[in-house]
Amino acid sequence: MNGTSQIRPSLWYCLLGAPFLLAGGAVFVYTLVHGLMHLTDSLTQVVVPGKAELSLKRGRTYTVFLEEHSVVHGKVYSTTEAIGGLGCRVNSIPDGNAVRIAQSSANTTYDVGGRSGHSVLEFTIPQDGNYEFACDYGGKSPGPEAVMAVGSGVGERIFRTVAVSLVAMFGGGGLFLLVLVIVLIMRHRDGSRVRQLGKAPVF
Repeated sequence: MNGTSQIRPSLWYCLLGAPFLLAGGAVFVYTLVHGLMHLTDSLTQVVVPGKAELSLKRGRTYTVFLEEHSVVHGKVYSTTEAIGGLGCRVNSIPDGNAVRIAQSSANTTYDVGGRSGHSVLEFTIPQDGNYEFACDYGGKSPGPEAVMAVGSGVGERIFRTVAVSLVAMFGGGGLFLLVLVIVLIMRHRDGSRVRQLGKAPVF
C-alpha cells in the first residue's frame, strides 16, 4: 500500500447527536415530573360523611377516588379503617334529580404529593350545572371520616403524561442512534475508498 489516509468523518461527529439525546432526556424528566405533580390539581376533595357543591359539565364522566392518604385544610387523613356502608350520591341542585352513579369501570390509582387514592365510583353528567355530591353512612352507626376526590380525565392525563415522556425519551435516543449510524456508515464507505486507492486507512 502506498501511504496512509485518515478515515473521515471523525468519530467526533457522533457528538452531533448528543443534543438530541440530552433534549429527549430533559423533556422526559420534565414532562413526567410536572405531569405527575399536577395530576390531582383538578380533583375536588370532599371530607365524608359530608357534601360539596360542584360545577359539572355535560357529557363528562367524573370519577370518584377514595384517598387513603390525604391532607385537607391542614388536617391529615389516613383511611386505615373499613368504610363499609358508606354511600355516595349526586343530585342536581336546581331540581334535585339524581344522577346515576356506578362502580368505576377502570382501576385508576395515584400516589403523588402526599396524596394517594384509587378509583371507586363514576358518573356522567346529563347537563351543565351545579350538583351536590354527598356521602354518608345512612341510618347505620357512624363510620370513620375519609376523603373522596371528584374529577374527570385523571386516567387520560396519566396516559398522556407517560406517553409524551416515552416519546421524548425514545425520540431523542433514536435520533442520537441515527446520527451514530450515519457517521459509522460514512466512515465504512470512506475506508473502502481508501483501500481501493491502495492506502492504509487510519481509524
